[in-house]
Amino acid sequence: MLINPSVAKRFLTTIISMRIEKGRSTTRDIAKRLAITRSESSKVLSGLERMGLVKKRGSMICPTPLGRGKVKIVMTGGVFDIVHVGHIATLRAARKLGDMLVVVVARDTNVRRTKGKDPVNGESMRLGIVRNLKPVDAAILGNDEDIYKVVERIGPDIIALGYDQNHNEEAIAKELLRRGLRAKVKRLKVQVPGAKTSNILSHVGYESTSKKCLKGNI
Repeated sequence: MLINPSVAKRFLTTIISMRIEKGRSTTRDIAKRLAITRSESSKVLSGLERMGLVKKRGSMICPTPLGRGKVKIVMTGGVFDIVHVGHIATLRAARKLGDMLVVVVARDTNVRRTKGKDPVNGESMRLGIVRNLKPVDAAILGNDEDIYKVVERIGPDIIALGYDQNHNEEAIAKELLRRGLRAKVKRLKVQVPGAKTSNILSHVGYESTSKKCLKGNI
């Protein structure tokens, strides 16, 4: 069976996405994700196996090193407390850097530590929202102790940073090298003036109310 390159990449992207999110991918799961029959899925997967792009281990399907090399993975991250047009623009720009986009959603504990307050929406809700955004192929929660553990799990080719994210590219690149990770770090330039979560929360009065609550005035 001759497999179209775009079909092969779609299957490989799906397999990698599912393994990142769930730790596994089966013929049934792949068919369900792609909205095709198990028979159709099996035929394509058999073809990919003959091409040396995937390997079957029982009911599990995993990409071979050759198959993994066919897909450029872009990783980005953030809180995504209240998703707005700025987030969408950033995700679209990150997605254009590769074949698939994996988003790391910050844990509630990390949000408290870095911002000094709880997010409006909990991590499970934020993760669910991000997973359903069109530019996103996969999304997982971050590690609240070692951010590079998630990088090791995803194995990205590119790490895309938002224009205003407080990260040092050189420091990240140095740590990636120390850990034997091959990802390149790129700073995205796309921005939408005024599109910030803090501006939205301030506009609806959430920020001032939260401060009063903390001071015991409400």
